[in-house]
Amino acid sequence: MDIDGVVSTEYVEQDAKTPASKLRGAFDTNEDRVIIVTNGGSFAGVVSQKQLLSSHHPPDETAMNVAIDPPQVSRHEDVREVARLMVENELKILPVFDEGDQFVGVVKAMDIVEEVQENLNTLDVEDVYTRDLISVERDTTVGQVINHLIENKISRVPVVEDGSAEGMVSIADLVDFTVRQVEKQEGGDAGGFDGHGGEGSTTDFRASSGGYGERAGFEARLLDLPTRDVMTPTTYTTTPQESLGDAIGEMLEKECSSLVVVGEGTDEVVGIVTVTDALDALTNTDEERIPVQIANAKLLDTLSRDEVAKRIERIDGKRTEMNILESKVVFHEHEERLRGMPLVEATVRLFTDKGRFFGTGEEYGAEAAFNTASEIVEENVLEDKGRDMTERNDRPTAEKQEQVESIVDWWLEGEEEGEGEA
Repeated sequence: MDIDGVVSTEYVEQDAKTPASKLRGAFDTNEDRVIIVTNGGSFAGVVSQKQLLSSHHPPDETAMNVAIDPPQVSRHEDVREVARLMVENELKILPVFDEGDQFVGVVKAMDIVEEVQENLNTLDVEDVYTRDLISVERDTTVGQVINHLIENKISRVPVVEDGSAEGMVSIADLVDFTVRQVEKQEGGDAGGFDGHGGEGSTTDFRASSGGYGERAGFEARLLDLPTRDVMTPTTYTTTPQESLGDAIGEMLEKECSSLVVVGEGTDEVVGIVTVTDALDALTNTDEERIPVQIANAKLLDTLSRDEVAKRIERIDGKRTEMNILESKVVFHEHEERLRGMPLVEATVRLFTDKGRFFGTGEEYGAEAAFNTASEIVEENVLEDKGRDMTERNDRPTAEKQEQVESIVDWWLEGEEEGEGEA
């Protein structure tokens, strides 16, 4: 099956010279969370919301500087190949070109899963969902949530209390909340900036007295607010026994990209299933191998996908009583280079029946970075240094805290520039 029937011309477009600070507002009514960047009317790249909001950007940076060059597909590309490219590049939209290399539109993840929904009924949610759930609690601070999103390179996280789903919080929620609270502060909201009575999540929290104060101090206190004040209280759920096709139908109906998975007949959260899981299911073959997702696979130069999978299997063989349920390898390229070789960060995450293990390596070249990350995660597996998900609410390190504050400061800078030109 090819993608010709689901190619769309409905997308959000921004010029290459648009300041990065102005791109944030373009996501407010953009359900796809991806912007198409054009230069002189020609396709120039894409910017995802997660990519844009997860780091600080200089004031003079433009959309062209931020945009990435995604894989390009044709109308006749097989749907499985398109699904694989979306998963590996962590994008929900890919550009479509005709035989003459003319940009003709986009293909969207939600349109693909809707097209193959009936085929997905051969699988149940339990076949694909992520069991090792990354979650936060109602009292987890906003700063901690931002840190978790950055650290795990995700755009949203469920709020779980006493085993039950309480809500969901996304990067978009955090940006909107942050901007609103600063507007209240500068407008003189003497009632503090907590919409539920001015309480913070910690004993040393200090509420705002209104008016213009020190921005830095206010932002620091803002990061100490509890997640309950920013989360979306509505959570859509499914069960492991539900067919994947029906779960996708629920996402389409509710216009969401994920469902929290709860036990049959209970409210206990056991995992999460996403559109990406459904896309990944389309790419699977009958070959008996450990499922390995590779993000940003275009950085693989001297390393093949098969070699990555075999290395993961060797780690699995080091500990016979442990079973790897799912693994993910994420590559990120830095601007720094040595003799033309880019500095690459590789992160290997293993989701097992004994806990979650991860390792990160930073070397010149994807292969060297992957080898370092693999060695670290192997050591953690052998020493049983798994990360218990119930202990994820530790405070960020000083370095991470500085990074979080820098990102929040950029969110607000972008808002101020937009207001100044209104």
